[in-house]
Amino acid sequence: MCEPDATRTVTITNSEGLHARAASLVADLVRQYGSQVRLVKNQERVEGTEVLQILSLGAAQGEELLIEAIGHDAEAVLDALEQLFTGNFVEGNIGDGAQEKEEQEDSGSNGD
Repeated sequence: MCEPDATRTVTITNSEGLHARAASLVADLVRQYGSQVRLVKNQERVEGTEVLQILSLGAAQGEELLIEAIGHDAEAVLDALEQLFTGNFVEGNIGDGAQEKEEQEDSGSNGD
């Protein structure tokens, strides 16, 4: 991965840490975007689309992760991930940023 276009630091606030369901939510969310995403803990980088790699970080409550993104929607994917992390991995706490972005692009291309 080249130099990231954007980075964000998040703190794990969930009492169970970055567990299997949370890792699955992260990977599913990242797959909705075109940017390449990596999560970093203590210099270990893992792919944001790979649940087992995310779990291998062993991120516990109170620990920080650096999230790196490269691509045209790097800021958008980081915004969505930040919402997911701050919402303690509750699905209803995040918007569908990818869909909102597509809708904005569609309305802009129609001359509205």
